[in-house]
Amino acid sequence: MRYRATPHRTLLAACLAVAATTAGAQGGPSLDDFSLSPGLSSPSTGGRTGGAQTLDEIVAVVGDGVVLESELDNAVAQIRARAGQRVNQAPPNVLRSQVLDRIILQRLQMQRAEQRGIQVSDEEIDQGIARIARQNNMDMAQFTRAVAGDGMSMQQLREQVRNELMISKLRRQEVMSQVVVTDADVDRYLENQSLREAENRSYRLRRLLISVAPDADDAALSAARERIDRLRTRIVDEGADFASVAASQSQGEYAADGGDMGWIAGDALPEALTDVVPGLQRGEISDVFRGPDGFQIVRLEARRGGASAPAEQRVMVDEVKARHILLRPNEIRDDERTRELARQLRERLEAGADFAALARDYSDDSATASQGGDMGWVQPQRLPGASRAQLADLEAGEVSRIFQTGNGYEIVKVEDRRQRDQTREAVRAEARQALGEQKSEEEGQLWLRKLRDEAYVDIRMPGYQSTPTAGGG
Repeated sequence: MRYRATPHRTLLAACLAVAATTAGAQGGPSLDDFSLSPGLSSPSTGGRTGGAQTLDEIVAVVGDGVVLESELDNAVAQIRARAGQRVNQAPPNVLRSQVLDRIILQRLQMQRAEQRGIQVSDEEIDQGIARIARQNNMDMAQFTRAVAGDGMSMQQLREQVRNELMISKLRRQEVMSQVVVTDADVDRYLENQSLREAENRSYRLRRLLISVAPDADDAALSAARERIDRLRTRIVDEGADFASVAASQSQGEYAADGGDMGWIAGDALPEALTDVVPGLQRGEISDVFRGPDGFQIVRLEARRGGASAPAEQRVMVDEVKARHILLRPNEIRDDERTRELARQLRERLEAGADFAALARDYSDDSATASQGGDMGWVQPQRLPGASRAQLADLEAGEVSRIFQTGNGYEIVKVEDRRQRDQTREAVRAEARQALGEQKSEEEGQLWLRKLRDEAYVDIRMPGYQSTPTAGGG
């Protein structure tokens, strides 16, 4: 449950959820999907109020720690306040069992994190709290007042954030490190996605068919193929209207309608069309292909549905083909002499010297010097700030002034500029992320179950009922 802005009096109650303890898609709880975890609060904060004091029973022994009944009562109350009728319909023992299971998983993860020596600094906690405040569109003063208004001290909040960050670090070490997404995984994912999208898409088609008998000999096949080739040439090269040619020449059932097949769902396409139609653009005419009833061509009139990305969603990146000369101060040539050498080289370039020749003779960048300083095609946004700024205003053929970077003194020359379509790379990156989240969820659930199965857990809650999220036990 994300910690989002809610009415002041319910801001914290909306986030007091232990559900994040079983989340695995991001490798465990994180402050981008933050939930305050009542199961991790100090026993001293969870005592009953009002009336005579009663013995605080132990409802579970978890490793070398315990869960007290007061903690469980508080956690259940917080869940009820957050979820309302959604949980009030559940039998009390079922809800209490589910909450106890999640508290147990929290305790086990915290114990494991402490065993591994995982630590969270005060700076990390400060950054985490600041991030939560930003997610709620509050400055720190407003957020502090909201926390106090919901009855929680900032110290308690800091402890909750610390625990969440410790578990997040633990999961990155023990779960995320096991997640591997290969290129073959991405290929299969995209292939399956493409099939699903094709099935959800509909196509408006026209078809021109030259029929061939099942027992046609080679001469008949050759004549039919030559005929449809001539018809396609008339349409594509000579500008004849597809519908008119189909109406007069097609031997298919749609000829009278100019070959119009109407709208066909992607999952209802005839087998002969499944490899042809999805790859067509609107208005495009296919190559000649063989179907069960003869040779044919189709024209895609329109497409609807599916997840076909429009042109404005294409990912285009700016690239620059550049050369550079890098001069580094060293034991023989101090900073001042290095800067003077750069000045001399810049003057020679202004006088017409060949950039590549000077780079081969003087550049200290061993990776590019032998190639005349050739950096290849680079994306400026991926370069250090100083280099990016120099390249921003240079036209093809222009040379920069001398500028200083962390590596030394540089001069760059822009050879060319272009825009490159990076849609495919972006799609693959998105697929890799989705697969990583999916595998993280699976690994996370297996890891939690193993953690629970290998731990000492003694549940003493009357009427406890094991739940699927308990991870065993």
